[in-house]
Amino acid sequence: MIANALAIAWKELQVLLKDRGSLAVLFLLPLVLASVFGSISSAATGAIEGEETIAHPIYVLNLDSGPYGEQVVSTLEDIGVLDITHLDSDAPVDQLVADEEQIAAVVIPEAFSRQVDAYEPSVIQVIVDPTQEEYSSIVTGMMNDVVMPIALVGEIQHGIRTVLERSGEFADVDVQTRRGMEAQTLGVIMTQLQKLREEPWIEVKHEGLEGVEAEGPWNPFSYNIPAFTVMFGFFLVGTVAQSIWQEKESGAFRRLLSAPLHRGSIIAGKVLAYMLIVCLQVLIFFTVGSAVFDMPLGDAPLALILLSLALAFTATSLGILLATLTRSSRQADSAGMVLGFVLAAVGGCLAYPLFMVEGVIGLISRLSPHAHAMEAFMDVMIGGATLVDVLPQIGILTGFGLAFFLFGVWRFKFE
Repeated sequence: MIANALAIAWKELQVLLKDRGSLAVLFLLPLVLASVFGSISSAATGAIEGEETIAHPIYVLNLDSGPYGEQVVSTLEDIGVLDITHLDSDAPVDQLVADEEQIAAVVIPEAFSRQVDAYEPSVIQVIVDPTQEEYSSIVTGMMNDVVMPIALVGEIQHGIRTVLERSGEFADVDVQTRRGMEAQTLGVIMTQLQKLREEPWIEVKHEGLEGVEAEGPWNPFSYNIPAFTVMFGFFLVGTVAQSIWQEKESGAFRRLLSAPLHRGSIIAGKVLAYMLIVCLQVLIFFTVGSAVFDMPLGDAPLALILLSLALAFTATSLGILLATLTRSSRQADSAGMVLGFVLAAVGGCLAYPLFMVEGVIGLISRLSPHAHAMEAFMDVMIGGATLVDVLPQIGILTGFGLAFFLFGVWRFKFE
């Protein structure tokens, strides 16, 4: 019986290997989709390791000869996302920006330091070309943060000056002495503020859990590749059911029954053939994911092997069951496609892992075998789970497969 089952399995594999369309759907399409979705997620989150930060080129024209203009320029130079080009005082700023050589220009007015010291309103211009208006808020927001410490100095100076004037105690003091007192008081306050920043009275301390290593940046391929692996593993459901019906419709199934074969060998052969296809899918997708996209595989290879076998058995068994619930090869193919998408969506293989959601949605998701397969794969690959940790998911997945297989065999009609 084993030899006959292996012969049937080899025959099924030869038929499938000649179908280039099915091979493309089962092996090439999942890799393409996982690559596209993973790349989109990486670009959105900035999670690709080694990705460089894009620098925004801007002009800076400092017309101020005082210390605060130099402080603004120095702070801008320390901002990593800005690529600064300094201009001379007679540079045609508006024309340079209009020519789109840079995305914006920052112009510090001539009397900026004097206006800060005198507590007078001052304006730093941010010139942006109308065709690149989206950068205006970016540069303006940065400038608001840059000038905030300088504005604070002006506020404190004004407060000190006001207190001295209103106290009346220093009315007879000459201007130079008063300025010296103001500068000394300002220096003491700013020193204390700086000390407060470096050594805050109330410290917010960030600590990791003892014995737990800090996780690296999220790799979206760690979700997308397992998701599409599970999804397209179950796309074999329609292929299995269609294969059975095509043999019935062509008369090949009747010829198999007339041969000296045990009927169980026919079912066993088909199960073995398509289980091998699913295992090959897992092997190829995970190998490419690890080698090309730096996808982690965890530290429990035996858990991945058993999970793959459980996934393969469940998907193939569901295909056997679907063959007993349909009435033609065309109906089996259509029903398999619809069932594959529905179960993938419910099981959390599309866009978001719904099995992680609490409440009714999460409960419904866990009614599908996809959810348990996805959860186990992600636990092993990302969460560092061991074989013992994912045995419940393997057991549930195998339970789905046994239920599908036994019900399918019970309903199966060889004639």
